[in-house]
Amino acid sequence: MRIKVNKEKCSGCRLCETMCSLFHLGAVNTEKSAVRIEKDDLSTSMNSPFICRQCKNMKCLEGEKAASEAERKKFIWAGQRSSKCPFQALNLFGGKSYHCDLCGGTPQCVKVCTTGALVMSRR
Repeated sequence: MRIKVNKEKCSGCRLCETMCSLFHLGAVNTEKSAVRIEKDDLSTSMNSPFICRQCKNMKCLEGEKAASEAERKKFIWAGQRSSKCPFQALNLFGGKSYHCDLCGGTPQCVKVCTTGALVMSRR
């Protein structure tokens, strides 16, 4: 399973970022969220959600002796993994990468996304 992003539907409300940090850390801190909303203020004014695509072949783990299935279940990762993601989907803050662990099977960001910009997908 993975979260599918439809950026055309994103309103930029940031409820997904808020819920992610609240669910995992017990506090609202959108900089410590596995989902990140970026707004293109200069040309399109579009909001673009970035979140781990749950790749089968995880480029972010290349060169490491890490079991990908075990790592998928972790929310906080080492900071250097952020730069390895070809999709810029690992949020980096305070030297740590924040990785979508699908909230253990029920992603909270999908639950609060009222526009349908974030939806669950089987692949």
